[in-house]
Amino acid sequence: MSLSSATLSSIQSAGAAVFAADVELKNAVTEYAQRVSAAMTSNPYGLGNDTLFENWKVLARLSQSMAGIEQELRKVYRVAADLSADDQPLLLQVAAPAAPTPSVEAAALNQNDLAPTDVSVKTRKKPAQRVARSSGGASAGRGRAQRAGASVTGLALGGNAAKLLHHLETLLNAHEFTAVSQTAIGQKIGIPMGSMTAATKKLIETGRIVAGPSGRFRLANAPTPSV
Repeated sequence: MSLSSATLSSIQSAGAAVFAADVELKNAVTEYAQRVSAAMTSNPYGLGNDTLFENWKVLARLSQSMAGIEQELRKVYRVAADLSADDQPLLLQVAAPAAPTPSVEAAALNQNDLAPTDVSVKTRKKPAQRVARSSGGASAGRGRAQRAGASVTGLALGGNAAKLLHHLETLLNAHEFTAVSQTAIGQKIGIPMGSMTAATKKLIETGRIVAGPSGRFRLANAPTPSV
C-alpha cells in the first residue's frame, strides 16, 4: 500500500491542530483552577463553589482526553511513515556469480584429444586419459566454487544482521520465496527502520538469504563441504 506525501501531510496537520487545542485546554484548566481558588478563598461557604469545582474537573478531564488524542495521532503518523518507507525495495538484487568458463588452453587440449591418430594403441588409451583430465578439471572446479562459497558464507555476523538472520530462520525455508514486512520485523525484534536495509543487504552479501521478486526472499542452501 502506497501513502502519498499529501496523506502524511494531512495526518501531520491534524496532529498539529490537536496539539494546539491541547495547549489551549491546559491553559484553560489552569485559569479555571485559579478562579475556583479565588472563589473559595473569598467565600469558603459560597453556594456556587461546588459548581465551579465540578466544572473545573470536567475541564481537566477534557484536557486529559485531548492529550490522549494527540498521543494517538503521533502513533498514527509514525505507522503511516513506516508504511511509506516499507514500499521501498526491501532486498537488493545481488547477481549470482557466473559459472567458471573453460580456459583457452583447456579448449585446445580437448580439440587435440579428438584429433584422429593412426596409432591404435594410443587410440584405445585416449578415452581413459580424457576422462581422467575431465574429472580432474571438474573436481578442481568444484573445489574452487566451494572455497569461494565458504569464503563468503563463512564470514561472522554480528549486531543487527545476526539478530535479523536468527528471526528469518524461523520464518523462511530454502525451497520457496516468502514475503515479509520490514516494519513488522523491525518492531518485533527491535531493529530501527533505518538499519533494516543495511542488515538485509549484509545477509544477502554473505550468502545467508536469497532475494526474490516483490520483496520476497528465502534462506540460501548451505554450501557443500569440500572433500
